[in-house]
Amino acid sequence: MIVNKSMYPLTTGFSIISKMQDKFAQLQMQLGTGVKAQTLSEMGRDLPVSLSVRSRLTTMAGYNASIEQVDLRMSFYDNALTRLDAIEGEARNSAVQGQYGSNNINMATISGLSKARLDEMVTLLNSDIAGRYLFGGSTTDKAPLPTTTELLEGAGGRAGYKTVVTERQMADLGSAGLGRLGTSINPAAPALQTDPVKVSLAEDGNHPFGYKLSTVSAIGANIGIASDFAASPANVDFTFPGDPGTVAAGDSVTLGFTLPDGTETQITLKAVSAANATGATGEFVIGNDPATATITTATNFDNALKAALKKTAEGELKAASTYAAGQNFFNAAGEPVLRVEGADPYTSTSLRVATKTDTVMWYSGETAAVSAIGMGRLTAARATETVTLTENIPVSSAHGFQISAVTSNVNNAGALTATHTPGDPAAMSVAFDDTFALIAGDSVTVTLTEPGGKMRQVTLTAVTGRAGPGQFTIGADEAASAENFEKAMIRSVSEAATAAEGNPRQSVTAAVEDSGRVAYGMQANESGYLRMIRSMAAMTVETYPEITNASDPNSADLNPAKARFDAMARRQQLELSEGRNSERGSIELITMELGVARAALQAAGERHTNYTAQLENLLSDVETVSKEDVAMEILALQTRLTASYQMTSMVSKLSLVNYL
Repeated sequence: MIVNKSMYPLTTGFSIISKMQDKFAQLQMQLGTGVKAQTLSEMGRDLPVSLSVRSRLTTMAGYNASIEQVDLRMSFYDNALTRLDAIEGEARNSAVQGQYGSNNINMATISGLSKARLDEMVTLLNSDIAGRYLFGGSTTDKAPLPTTTELLEGAGGRAGYKTVVTERQMADLGSAGLGRLGTSINPAAPALQTDPVKVSLAEDGNHPFGYKLSTVSAIGANIGIASDFAASPANVDFTFPGDPGTVAAGDSVTLGFTLPDGTETQITLKAVSAANATGATGEFVIGNDPATATITTATNFDNALKAALKKTAEGELKAASTYAAGQNFFNAAGEPVLRVEGADPYTSTSLRVATKTDTVMWYSGETAAVSAIGMGRLTAARATETVTLTENIPVSSAHGFQISAVTSNVNNAGALTATHTPGDPAAMSVAFDDTFALIAGDSVTVTLTEPGGKMRQVTLTAVTGRAGPGQFTIGADEAASAENFEKAMIRSVSEAATAAEGNPRQSVTAAVEDSGRVAYGMQANESGYLRMIRSMAAMTVETYPEITNASDPNSADLNPAKARFDAMARRQQLELSEGRNSERGSIELITMELGVARAALQAAGERHTNYTAQLENLLSDVETVSKEDVAMEILALQTRLTASYQMTSMVSKLSLVNYL
């Protein structure tokens, strides 16, 4: 009789042994590799955790790569800004008023040194890392500046800075060299010796060139002065009394002028007797003959005035013109490049917007179309009860705000009248009228359009108390209301221009963590770089050939050249002054902003390092094994497997015969 083997689950035993063999093989693999599984399917319930952690580690690696790349660029920025700050200091100290050097060596070398600094600046601003240009904002595929030679000399029929300077100096000095001023004597031949004689000084038209009369004063009561600086053109009359009220020795007249670059200068004319005359510029001789004393004195005054104007024109005015040309050619953000209008610069009465076909554009990187400085190329004015806002001329559709509309919302019709005047330039006006009461809540809305088409509305609301943002206080009369409205309008339009301009740093950003970005954009037309480029270029093109062959370095003939050098040096020191360090866009402020950005970058990097270590520990717990634990499992499994083999072998041999 044979015992049925099904009494022992042999098949199940073989299955268990097979599973233990598979487990044994898996443990051997884990012992050899140190990881729990070779495929995702073997991960089991740890798979979601593994995938999630690995995804996060990949993201961290991406952020770290971005941080390394941005940190490299910021290192370059740091080096470049350090060098630019050094160049600024060198330039500021290279030309000092009154310090001409031995045999005027400083005057002879300043142009060449300035050109070398300008060339180094252009090289720094055109630098790239791996083909990515760093000083053009988000425009990174091309150099933001042309070469130094193109900037100064022009290229391909397009004018460079030197051409713009030449045109501007001709327009500012005028053909007579009097700074676009003219004089006249009336009457030219007085009938009686007691008749007064008038010398008139007037600008030759309403234009932005040359001297602009700003102030006049006198010492002594013998010269009558009547001025009208608000007239177009501005003028001033000097009346010399007839005998016996003649001019006395020591009487003087001082005239103040605004120059093309916005600076001020003065000339003083002093009456002297014939016996005490030295022939120096600024003196006019009093006539001796009673019969002709008045006309003689007036004529001498006229001649002295023209001589003083010419001398100052060769120094102060010419230097101011060179720097004004720098402002025209090296345009700031939100401003167009400007050129003198017309075929004859001597008689020009306006500037025009330059084009890419006739003028080298000095900067081709990303830039704002509206500038916070100058209210987005708008000018505010007030005449008693009427406030105006006008687009600057020449008008450029690609730069600054355009005044699109103006509307009012008033309770009493006529309390204020808002008017929009289209054209080139467009303008708007708001006139207040006390005949109708202005009520709190009345408002005026000005619509401004950016070159890109975006519209911004500036609304000003009348209030009875202290005015806040977007408000103006109702005054005691229409003039006071107009004054308050003008102040509020200037403030609000300036804020709109600031918002439209944006921040150059935001032109380039990098993601360094899930909710954090670092802004580190740089634009070569920011004010700090721009002031340096303008100054270097101006000092490069202004030369002093008079000293080249001068036998006497102290000759009076060199005084005009020295005066011009002093004027240029003073302007360079003003432009590059340490006092500008706090201005927006200065090299020092940019350095500080980048320092803050770099600190944020490094802080993010440290957070990623710590977080990555935590994630790797978690991943290790999920995906790797302890070889000691695996070895113990193998030994235990080996013991069980051996026992299973032995038991299975014994069971497979069971029979009644063997039993008996």
